[in-house]
Amino acid sequence: MVLQSALHFKTAVMKRNILLGAAFISLLIGCKTKEDNSYNIVNLNGNKITILGHGGLGISGLAQYPLDTYEGICMAITKGADGSEIDVQITKDSVLVAYHDGTLQEQTNHSGHIYERNWDEISDAVYMNGLYSNYHLWSMDDIFAHLSPAGRNFTFDIKFYNPDQSPQNRDIFHRAILRIVSKYHLEDNITIESPDEDFLATLKAKNNNLRLFIYTEYDSAMAIAQRNGFTGITVDAEEVTVEKVKAAHDKGLMVVVFGVNAVNHDETIRKNVDIMQTDMVSDLVFRLKGQHESLWDTSPF
Repeated sequence: MVLQSALHFKTAVMKRNILLGAAFISLLIGCKTKEDNSYNIVNLNGNKITILGHGGLGISGLAQYPLDTYEGICMAITKGADGSEIDVQITKDSVLVAYHDGTLQEQTNHSGHIYERNWDEISDAVYMNGLYSNYHLWSMDDIFAHLSPAGRNFTFDIKFYNPDQSPQNRDIFHRAILRIVSKYHLEDNITIESPDEDFLATLKAKNNNLRLFIYTEYDSAMAIAQRNGFTGITVDAEEVTVEKVKAAHDKGLMVVVFGVNAVNHDETIRKNVDIMQTDMVSDLVFRLKGQHESLWDTSPF
């Protein structure tokens, strides 16, 4: 129950400010100037903030594509993001699938859990939301077969929903991740995050070069990351302050934040975090890179 609660925690936070963010969009588009980008960032990421789309273009009402689809990830990059966070699950036959929710019926025309199905049983699943009905479920293999990782950054957000979290099942998940990392030469391009300390610690034992982040509340994340020698922590942007981020940096820990959009981008940037997973890519790109693209742009990538 504790693990399931942790897995749902991030989703709840990501939804928190969506309506408020949408209400401010026209104001932000009309009033921003390049002078807004005068940030003096000091962090462990070369004094710059990596911009990741949340599952592509995020979960806001402005998202043109479903979470965790190739189309959404490509559009985030096209709009100027450095890459994307991607939710990762595993099928019964060890195929990694980009999908967020606990069951297929929550978003697609299939039902059940991904861990109960073989890939060939669900590879034809399509999203059911009327706006998204032309988009299908993607395996991680298919995404990276079409998308070169060179010069880009990705976070694998591990969704280990299987109630049988035995060492054997954990090892199967690990080996599937390591296969993808090796096949597409991703070691320098990805971070891997999970609320499960044991999952990350045992993965680290298999490949000590992976950048691993524990996500939970700040104090626990700090203790777990230091205890295990993880790269950093993933936390709710509203939970951290400038002082807390500096405390993590002083311990050699990078800070990734989620729960960000146009409402709190400016405040979060000024906290000197290392990576931001945003639901409003265009706004954050403009603030950090001075590239302005209409948030309503619907052009293909």
